[in-house]
Amino acid sequence: QVEKALMLTLCKLYSVPDDHYTRTGLTDEKREVDFFLIDQGGKRYQCEVKLMGKGNPESADSAFARKADIFVADKLSIRMQQQFTGRGIHWVELRSEGGYQRFGDILSQIGVPHTPFSGDLDAVLPEIFAAIF
Repeated sequence: QVEKALMLTLCKLYSVPDDHYTRTGLTDEKREVDFFLIDQGGKRYQCEVKLMGKGNPESADSAFARKADIFVADKLSIRMQQQFTGRGIHWVELRSEGGYQRFGDILSQIGVPHTPFSGDLDAVLPEIFAAIF
């Protein structure tokens, strides 16, 4: 499953401590969630990941259905970005220029400990992948 590996990669990129995320878990409604981020107070933030290509709105609807706090996608339409923002759902569009950097901003906003990343992405990804896989 690429969703968990992607979220783990983002966490490693921003040096999120291991005890501030979990790769398994259920919502209050007993639905499986792709990933949880955990703030310093222990609050869990549900993360939904959809790598849907051209911004398929039906796939993005899963964030609303599962009451996700954070939505990570390959591509999001401007309309979906506006809807997420309007409903208080943090979002990351990976395909946009520097899109992954929005993840660091979200970590700051929700109070998840991390180290800002400003290095060469292409240089650090092989190290992260080696550690994950």
